[in-house]
Amino acid sequence: MRRQDKYILDSALILAGATAIADLFMQWKEHKNNGIKFSWDLYDGKRTVRRSMIGGSIGAMLGYGFYKYKIDQEATLPFNSDDFVKQVLIDENIKSNPDLYKSVVFYRERVKQVLVDNFGNSLIAKPQDTGSFYKRTAIGSNYDIDIVLPFMRNSYNSLEEMYYSVHRVIGEAFGAEATITKQTKALGITFKNNGSPVHFDIVPGREINNYVIEKDLNLFVKPEWVWQSGSSFKTNIGIQKEVTVNNPAARTVIKLLKSYRDRNSLPLPSLLIERYVVDALSENNYGIYVSTTENFLNCMEFISKKMRQKRLIDSANSNNNLHHKLSEMQRQYISDQLGSDLQRIEENPRYIMEIFEC
Repeated sequence: MRRQDKYILDSALILAGATAIADLFMQWKEHKNNGIKFSWDLYDGKRTVRRSMIGGSIGAMLGYGFYKYKIDQEATLPFNSDDFVKQVLIDENIKSNPDLYKSVVFYRERVKQVLVDNFGNSLIAKPQDTGSFYKRTAIGSNYDIDIVLPFMRNSYNSLEEMYYSVHRVIGEAFGAEATITKQTKALGITFKNNGSPVHFDIVPGREINNYVIEKDLNLFVKPEWVWQSGSSFKTNIGIQKEVTVNNPAARTVIKLLKSYRDRNSLPLPSLLIERYVVDALSENNYGIYVSTTENFLNCMEFISKKMRQKRLIDSANSNNNLHHKLSEMQRQYISDQLGSDLQRIEENPRYIMEIFEC
């Protein structure tokens, strides 16, 4: 909840509650002065509700007034937005929790070793790390660790057989200590890890032509309903893995946008964030500035505009429209939220603190 909303809500609740208690006391006093013994049967609840609503409205106005007062006071203090976003990145650094980081690395190596032991002879390459952990765009509050399992072209009679073979193996190996889930294109493994869950997505795929050179794989797409047939999905692992290579400015902004998204509950997939940030910071668009804040705000503006478009072609599969991950209403909501926050930051640079304090 934003600070403004919190001040308004807290003040409204406090004054509404105080008004209700005061009205209850007043009704008791009125009955006593009239020589009537007060009881709940004589209590006028509707009057209390009406007065509480008035009290709550006054409280909301006072809360907003106090918020504006605080903003005006803070405006007189020195502020460096780059220092602030740097602190956000420090707080979100996945390595800021060493125990969790060690657990992630430990479980990752265990999972990969089981996959090699069981499928090594059928693989065109070793299990490969992808996802935000590999791309160095992970944040402590939300990260994904994908392990791609690239099978040879002649392995398995079908993609479905490949998918369920991997499911069986990881179920036998980790079913007693982890939760195994069948996802649309991947298999999820979540280790309990003493109350700090560690999650992996295993993505089995089969080579199309020459994986070593082209990095193209066919994935099995699990149907939503049991009576439906599965399908295939082409992807390019090389493009997915290298999207932020040699682009530290993009990685920094991606982490900030993920933190902003999570703290504001925006339904914006990480894949779209990555794609839009790289595009926004390219020389054909905004380019890269020295200021991290400037890069961040430029990417917010870029995403706000692009969210209104119906198509975003997946660079790893030209037949895949990434905007299909979101409904038109969701895209409109994201665009409006970003646009509103940008306008308020333009009016008051300190407002950037509020979009991260939800």
